[in-house]
Amino acid sequence: MADKAKIYSNAEIAEFLTNIATAYQIKKKNFFRIVSYQNAAETILTYPKPVQEVWEKNREELENVPSIGEHIMEKLDYLFKYNKYHPQVEKAFKGIHPAVFTFTKINGVGPKMAYVITNNLEFSEEPLEALDQLIKYCKEGKIRDLPRFGQKSENLILENTLHFLGQHRRMTYEEANNIARGVIDYLKKDFPEVEFIPLGSLRRHSPTVGDIDIAAKSTRTEEILNCFITYPNNVQTITKGPKKASIRIYHDIRVDLMVQPKESFGSLLQHFTGSRQHNILLRRYAQEIGLSISEYGIKDLNTGELHTFENETDLYHFLKLEYIEPEKRLGENEIEESKKWYNKKIKV
Repeated sequence: MADKAKIYSNAEIAEFLTNIATAYQIKKKNFFRIVSYQNAAETILTYPKPVQEVWEKNREELENVPSIGEHIMEKLDYLFKYNKYHPQVEKAFKGIHPAVFTFTKINGVGPKMAYVITNNLEFSEEPLEALDQLIKYCKEGKIRDLPRFGQKSENLILENTLHFLGQHRRMTYEEANNIARGVIDYLKKDFPEVEFIPLGSLRRHSPTVGDIDIAAKSTRTEEILNCFITYPNNVQTITKGPKKASIRIYHDIRVDLMVQPKESFGSLLQHFTGSRQHNILLRRYAQEIGLSISEYGIKDLNTGELHTFENETDLYHFLKLEYIEPEKRLGENEIEESKKWYNKKIKV
């Protein structure tokens, strides 16, 4: 019988399906099967109702959800009924170290890369311990010597792993806001005319915040970034590029600063405010009307023309949506509601 005490959240179910897709990639299964699990994971992650509750009340409703086919439904049935993996899933996971599924959450680390790393070095099955070990191996120069790796790959893995850990060791909103204000106040001393805006979960007023991201509206990119890395509480400059710099303060807090001119500043704000689920839904909506969204603007897929926006209001209006406040970008039904309000406004 199933363990009735175990209720899987949509995020946990999506992770389960993503891990199956990862295992299939490593074992070189059919491309379309891999994509079907990835699509199902994305669909469930943004599904407006708790999927397991829907399954318990009306299984047929799930069968009609896009991307959830017969084979995926079979795996979910087994998971919900018995609180364990279907035998076919166990077979897919066989021979793959559990750390692979942790490492593939890190930006830039794909299934095959994670598989090579775990096959050549010793790792704990506990996620945080494995991540700490990965950082240690990077600092010791052991990743660069693996097949098809190098110093550049090693540095990127180290940077992105530190970033990933920052997202998972979260601060309260008040603590994060105070830190962001401190950085902005420091920058404002030299650049009083520049607008600095916190991004991500901080801008959405989430109860907890991981890394701190800040956007600056200016063309004085190099000067601002050089000032940023001299922030007194900077204990490590992680990276500094032509448009962005990252520092570590108070030992375990990462702060990223991105500088963009006013012409495309609205696109930058929208892209990095999130939430991830909101951006997924917005991207799908845009694709349905022949558009593609990025941090640089909105591209017309038919003509290739890139439209840029100084502010988010113009960006949402271009999509025929009413402006959505950051704290309402939850990845639920806000796009449909925004569309209704925009159409009402146009009619008036």
